[in-house]
Amino acid sequence: MRLIVDNGPPDRAGPRILAPGAPPSPGPLPTELTPHLEHGEVLAWWGEKRHIELTLVGLSFGAAVLALLGVTAFAPEFWRQGLTDIAAPVGALLSPTALVLGREWVARRAVMVTDGAIVVVEPSGASTRLPLPAIRTIRRDFVRGGAVLEGAGLSVAIPAALAEPTGAALASRIRSRTGAAGSIDDRLGWLP
Repeated sequence: MRLIVDNGPPDRAGPRILAPGAPPSPGPLPTELTPHLEHGEVLAWWGEKRHIELTLVGLSFGAAVLALLGVTAFAPEFWRQGLTDIAAPVGALLSPTALVLGREWVARRAVMVTDGAIVVVEPSGASTRLPLPAIRTIRRDFVRGGAVLEGAGLSVAIPAALAEPTGAALASRIRSRTGAAGSIDDRLGWLP
């Protein structure tokens, strides 16, 4: 008989499945999110949107640049106007980029699905907890993209980047509560 001792750090990289039926979480829960869990609460899934998706911003900016190149090619006299005359049309072409950038900025947050609640933590550290039995409506969020879960005078916004895994984790937790899914107005079709 031989004792094997491994004093190295545990493998922290890579996705982890925290509960049966839940999608993989990106890894262990970061320390800054743990205070938002209640004592003894079981975490089923967590995800975080920290960064602005530059692909969407780049696509809208690229479309504006292509439109301005087209204006330059077919109407070069456009650029001979005064700066105040140019500002309004150029601003109108760049406004979708500003909207996409703003939408990405306000969508940043962390989402945790536990055995009894869904917890959303804003970048400022403020959190909102919506108990699973209190969820009454799941609808699309047109401001931030993704979904809004409403119930019991509370609502939580789920960013589009986290909507699919949050829905799967939520469905895995709701399945264990008999009859709970039937009482929710699920406009996005998240629950079975």
